[in-house]
Amino acid sequence: MEQSALNFYETSPETKKIVDSITFEKIEAAAKELESILHRTPTIKSAWLSQLIEGDVFLKLENLQITGSFKPRGAYICMKNLTDDEKKRGVITMSAGNHAQGVAYQAQRMGIAATVVMPETTPIAKVERARSYGASIVLHGQTVIDARDFALQLMKKNNYALIHPFDDPNIIIGQASVGIEMLSDVPNLDILLIPIGGGGLASGVGIVAKQLNPSIQIIGVQSLYCPSTAEILFPNSLQIGTRKESQTIAEGIAIKFPGRINLSILRNVLDDMLIVNEAMIENAMEALIINNKIVAEGAGAAGVAAILSGKDIFKGKRVGTIICGGNVDSRILSSLLMRGLVHEGRLVRLKIEISDNPGILGHLSQIIGKAGGNIFEISHQRFFNKTMIKMGYVDAVIETRDANHAQQVCRALNEGGHPTQIMEDSF
Repeated sequence: MEQSALNFYETSPETKKIVDSITFEKIEAAAKELESILHRTPTIKSAWLSQLIEGDVFLKLENLQITGSFKPRGAYICMKNLTDDEKKRGVITMSAGNHAQGVAYQAQRMGIAATVVMPETTPIAKVERARSYGASIVLHGQTVIDARDFALQLMKKNNYALIHPFDDPNIIIGQASVGIEMLSDVPNLDILLIPIGGGGLASGVGIVAKQLNPSIQIIGVQSLYCPSTAEILFPNSLQIGTRKESQTIAEGIAIKFPGRINLSILRNVLDDMLIVNEAMIENAMEALIINNKIVAEGAGAAGVAAILSGKDIFKGKRVGTIICGGNVDSRILSSLLMRGLVHEGRLVRLKIEISDNPGILGHLSQIIGKAGGNIFEISHQRFFNKTMIKMGYVDAVIETRDANHAQQVCRALNEGGHPTQIMEDSF
């Protein structure tokens, strides 16, 4: 990050005054008030992750919160503190999805008109959920920055009150209630991993964690796609992943510019940061579904991605992380699970050479079935190949137990007189 940008984040007297106003007492009061408004989400011990690090891993399940993320916490505290005139004028915000839903939900509860500006790239599921809570949705631009700039234009034009996604003391106070609950459930954590986008959650929970357990180590987690906070505070952060992609499944933490208030707090509460890449986040999402039956979006799985990819760092420790959201597009989730089967060798594509005779497909099915495979998809190609007129190919997608079993099915077909190869794109 350029020096001019770094200078922008130097803590000014005004920012310091705002930071000093975010007290533990205010956070406790907000957490108490939210008890009757939102879910007190559970903190569970994950047996498979605990076994992996030979320690204890605890997951705070904010994916089970109303609207599917922690965002309604800060949204409520922020809107509760608006003046009657501000409430009457209506509110506006910008968001890649979860904050939009949090604001829309609380605005509907409180009878406040809400306008939400979202990037055009926002997953459809998040857009429709925000709309379902009665907010007026405006899709603009490709990034949250584009959406932010347009939202500020609309705010000035229509005299709306701005509900910032993270750079606001009341937002931070509300998000901090996650920490009150989690540290009440597991007060003696050694390490707390927190996904960081704009920094609202991490700064709020960080204040709480250091107050309740001064010896705790707080580690922020960002994606390699957008490690904005790490570049400023920890330029030598451990990059567990090294391949940077042009897009991310963790759009909830893809914030290019963290909040000034948030960063000022994070300077004091963060001990380190870890950077994970897309493959690691996808692996974590899949593993959570398979092993814990937990649906997490990309941002929500970032902490687990860090544990899976850097397990030696956490060996023998009591580790906690926040599954901060579960709003993942169903199409993406479906693709993720199917790709996981391919990577594990449980779904393979075979190219099988056959003679073009009656009953040949039935014979193939018998061989595959006897070998314990399950035909997922099959396509018989007679014309689009360079073989003899009486020969052809079958492209078959087969479900197997694992990569070794896939090889056994392939051998059975070869021994049955059908030359077969596993296509390279299978695993």
